[in-house]
Amino acid sequence: MAERIFTIGFANMCETVPFSVTVREGLEATAAKHPNLRLVVRDNDLNNDKAMANAQEFAELGVDLAIIYHIDERFGTNIRSVLLKKRVPIIAVDIPIPMTVFFGINNQQAGYLAGEALGRWAQKHWDGAVDKVLVMTEQRALSAIRTRIDSAIQGLCDNAAVKKEDIFYLDGGTHQTTAYKHSESVFKLWEGVKRIAVICSNDDTAMGVINRAREMGRESDIGVIGQGANLAIHEFPKPGNRFIASTAYYPEKYGEHLVDLALRMLHGERVPYENLIQPEAVTVENYKAWLKSHAV
Repeated sequence: MAERIFTIGFANMCETVPFSVTVREGLEATAAKHPNLRLVVRDNDLNNDKAMANAQEFAELGVDLAIIYHIDERFGTNIRSVLLKKRVPIIAVDIPIPMTVFFGINNQQAGYLAGEALGRWAQKHWDGAVDKVLVMTEQRALSAIRTRIDSAIQGLCDNAAVKKEDIFYLDGGTHQTTAYKHSESVFKLWEGVKRIAVICSNDDTAMGVINRAREMGRESDIGVIGQGANLAIHEFPKPGNRFIASTAYYPEKYGEHLVDLALRMLHGERVPYENLIQPEAVTVENYKAWLKSHAV
């Protein structure tokens, strides 16, 4: 008897965000190793209308399982309702969808590790004092990003002197371009401030802030942390670099985990509702050793 062919629909977060592109590439490569898997890939493009259209397409196609990677946490229930009408099981990636299987980052740990590294850097280079904290948030990702950000702030505060009234929150979006545009007004407002800790929700927004500060001649005033470590490792070696740390959770390996989880679900196995990646801190001080230890 021929092995059953399963169709999996994958709606990616955005094809212009490097991290999610790497996730998609890894998923495609892993799925290709399984002759009984057919993968249908679509791009949510950080857009609710596109995400809904993709979910509806998956439902109409009758996919056996849907993997949803969508930035707007509030919209997750809408996507779920469309797919559940057709009894399509769902794996939510990084951004949780209520009452579905979750695969993604341990946000509490990821945030704290990066914030801790920034605090230790401030101890060494700023005598442990921070004048202002700029927090680049993503307003569409509620619990996931908020946990990551709050934990990063805690890690910073546990290792450096920070006043609550000196913490400023700004929507940085997900792209470099958004963070680049939005951070300009803050640097102008804080014209005379010399020790600015910057906490970002991913490496893309971190690079947006760094590029804006660099063009304004303010790079030496900042210390920045990101998330994902996909862009930070390229910035660390540069002279005058102020990208201090990021946390690695290996988007190139998402595909292996997602396919394994999907196959278990498709074969009727009960799986945990929460499947967490344990991140690793990558800093300006340890990145060479980290790269060496992870060399293919």
